[in-house]
Amino acid sequence: MFMSKLKIGIVGLGGIANKVYLPFLSRGEDWNLAGVFSPTEAKRNRISEYYRVKAFGSLSDLIEASDVVFVNSSTASHFEVVSEALKRGRDVYVDKPLAETLEKAEELVELSIKANRKLMVGFNRRFAPMYIKARNSMKNTALIRIEKHRANGIGNVKFSDTLLDDYIHVIDTAIWLSAPEGKFKGTIKVNNENELIFTEHSYKSKDDASVFMCMHRKSGSNLERLEIINEDSIVRVENIDTMEIEKNGVIQKGIMPAWDTVIKRKGFEGAIMSFINSVLGDTKPEVDGEEGLKAQRYLYEIIRNNNIDR
Repeated sequence: MFMSKLKIGIVGLGGIANKVYLPFLSRGEDWNLAGVFSPTEAKRNRISEYYRVKAFGSLSDLIEASDVVFVNSSTASHFEVVSEALKRGRDVYVDKPLAETLEKAEELVELSIKANRKLMVGFNRRFAPMYIKARNSMKNTALIRIEKHRANGIGNVKFSDTLLDDYIHVIDTAIWLSAPEGKFKGTIKVNNENELIFTEHSYKSKDDASVFMCMHRKSGSNLERLEIINEDSIVRVENIDTMEIEKNGVIQKGIMPAWDTVIKRKGFEGAIMSFINSVLGDTKPEVDGEEGLKAQRYLYEIIRNNNIDR
């Protein structure tokens, strides 16, 4: 498909790009990092110097120089950036959520289909090795419980934005493990400033499992925990990379190898490589636009059903 190495462009040079995408994509053997773009000149020049990669002064120029575009910019900018890249015939990987509104997200999916371009949403937990192992262990599962808490994460952010930015991970992981049969039930607790304090939801899955999700924004602990109760075993994963399997009264513990990077442990490496391989092999992305829309649709249903001013 490509006569030379795949040329990758990165849009958005904030925290997630610096922690994950730039370190990983700057050292690939099957691709070249064509360049980076940020509307902030000082930021793009600093990254350009550090990684010895070209900094583009416009989004249009970056897209022109790239075969595929990784979008890590603000959620508010996703629609503009992704739509321009798709219209210009580029395949796109975009950090979750797909767009800031459901309507815009659906429009991007339609655009990717019309343009016949690949669109992938970066839900990294689907590619975390311990989560994959936990999913593969499921047998006659009765209960799935997913928690994602923050020690002190209540800030100057509306509850709906926190749900879209963070709780969407919990929802996507849940529906990936076991698809819902019906609607979500639950509550959302906010403070006087309309900031999220606590939320919990549950549903019955198509596999007849009970699925429970929750998040507290000021729990005193930055904890993420997955528990799956199967027939004959209980599987627990803590903070994505530590697992224990309890069976017949015996607990078997497992951790990721010490040499594995955080990028791999958290599933980012798997997500990135899945997208790149889908482009190189001309196959459907594992989390394509339509698949990436599912969690956002459930999220908006949750918000509507709670009758809280967004």
